[in-house]
Amino acid sequence: MNSDNRIHPRIEPKNLAAHIKITRSPTEEFLSDGEVLNISYSGIKIKLNSPIQAEKNDQITISLQLPKSGIIVTIHGTIKHQLSNTECGVYFGDRHPEEYVDDLMFECVKNAH
Repeated sequence: MNSDNRIHPRIEPKNLAAHIKITRSPTEEFLSDGEVLNISYSGIKIKLNSPIQAEKNDQITISLQLPKSGIIVTIHGTIKHQLSNTECGVYFGDRHPEEYVDDLMFECVKNAH
């Protein structure tokens, strides 16, 4: 296990674009595009193309088009860390079973090398 005690290893896919929707309330929503910096079975770190004032526990929807298969995967999660106004860490581990994330992780592994 690495020094930050993560259960699942992180994978760093290359050029994996993300479309992001952050929902703070039914009337407050922010949209942005960005890139996946790293991903695991329980979380994802994204870099946004434009700054957004995301807050811890904001609900987030991330849509990804897998580079090899073209499959679109949608991940729902919660912002757990805001590293800057363009980078945040998202937890989705309790929202999707591992089987749901398998295709995404498989392609991310292939795309990381």
